[in-house]
Amino acid sequence: MNLGLLSPEIFLALGATFVLLGETIWPRLSRAWIAVSVFLLVVTAGLVLKAPAGAVGGMIVMDGMSRFLKIVSIFGVILTLGLSLESRDLNERWIPWGTYAALLLLSTVGLMLLVSSDDLLMLVISLELVTITSFVLTGFMKSDRRAGEAAIKYFLVGAFSTGLMIYGISLYYGIFGTTSLAALRAADMAVVARVPLAASVFFLLAGFGFKVAIVPFHMWVPDVYEGAPLPITAFISVAPKAAAFGALLRALPDLNAVGVSSAVALLSVLTMTVGNVGALKQTNVKRFLGYSSIAQMGYVLMGVVAGGNSGRSSVLLYVLVYLFMNMGAFAGAILVVNESGSEDLSAFSGLARRSFPLALTVAVFFISLTGIPPLAGFVGKFSLFAAVLEHGWIWLAAAGAVNSVISLYYYFSVVRRMFFEEGKGSEKFPVSYSLAGCLAVPLLVTLWAGIFPSGFLAWVRSAIP
Repeated sequence: MNLGLLSPEIFLALGATFVLLGETIWPRLSRAWIAVSVFLLVVTAGLVLKAPAGAVGGMIVMDGMSRFLKIVSIFGVILTLGLSLESRDLNERWIPWGTYAALLLLSTVGLMLLVSSDDLLMLVISLELVTITSFVLTGFMKSDRRAGEAAIKYFLVGAFSTGLMIYGISLYYGIFGTTSLAALRAADMAVVARVPLAASVFFLLAGFGFKVAIVPFHMWVPDVYEGAPLPITAFISVAPKAAAFGALLRALPDLNAVGVSSAVALLSVLTMTVGNVGALKQTNVKRFLGYSSIAQMGYVLMGVVAGGNSGRSSVLLYVLVYLFMNMGAFAGAILVVNESGSEDLSAFSGLARRSFPLALTVAVFFISLTGIPPLAGFVGKFSLFAAVLEHGWIWLAAAGAVNSVISLYYYFSVVRRMFFEEGKGSEKFPVSYSLAGCLAVPLLVTLWAGIFPSGFLAWVRSAIP
């Protein structure tokens, strides 16, 4: 057993333990634990990039796709830590920063194991590590009633989805006599019992559906997003979902082979439609971004339906660009909420008069989420649409196009507020170094990937096994 392949996860787990114990020894370090955690993540990224391809005990694999998604997850956590430093939710009261950072690091370990899992039991274990740390982080502000309510809802939904997934795994074991995903890839579908296999796949999809907020398993998103601190809302909206989609691609690389592609295509349409329609009437910025994320997951599911190398590469590309677009949007939201003291979308009104560069930056992220060129969101959506059209899913592409048009309304409603409505304040927006970085890096990636996408496309294609 080559445990050297797990050196990134082992190093980060030990680092999280050091941060957690170190806080009890040096409690006065306070926010310095964030800097320590960022350093640990950067070193881990280097270990991931240097790790050779291989497998560990037939349950964990290191290949191009897992390496790609581990780097994406690490980027997501680094940006989350940067957002945390200046979030009003976290800075209005004393919090144990070491514990907070350690939980994010342990969640990252779970994400890294999740994208490398080649066995359903390892997949459940790593998914639960992500879920448990995420629900603790959701309710981290113990004195906030909304945070406690959100944590309970997240916990109950997570427990239910895990039960569904484990039942699907039991069916899978009954069919193949093993929980290894290699058995499904090597199986002759002509002799496999199709009804039990389809049932197993549906229960597995239900479990994944709760994690990535696919309709009808999305009901937890608005309440959890509203109750959690904004940086944790940002984290939940991207990193766990990107990793879960990577695990889904590894577990079910070809939905058509097991006969469920049409049903998943319908779920894709329902997810993007419910998300877009739900976002139209939102006034709270957290719930607004929550419904937006539901719709975005519907688009990503199009690539899963398409399958093949084009489908997988489109999913990886979109989760990469979505990470930066969405994190940038959340960074802008944190600035507005900090300054106005309100989570209402009306707080964005007149933003251009107070800080034109900030308003322009936030507008770029929302326009990119819509899928308008020449930004990263357009490149990501184009790859998804190209993948489904290549495999003959014309009606699915048409539904995605209609939903993209619907999303224009609510994304541009925020842009209209910023540039064409009068705001309450007139003073300039103060921007800290950490938030400036969390805006600048996503903005650079969003513009660069949209104008010069060839490098990103080459990286994604090289990640496909």
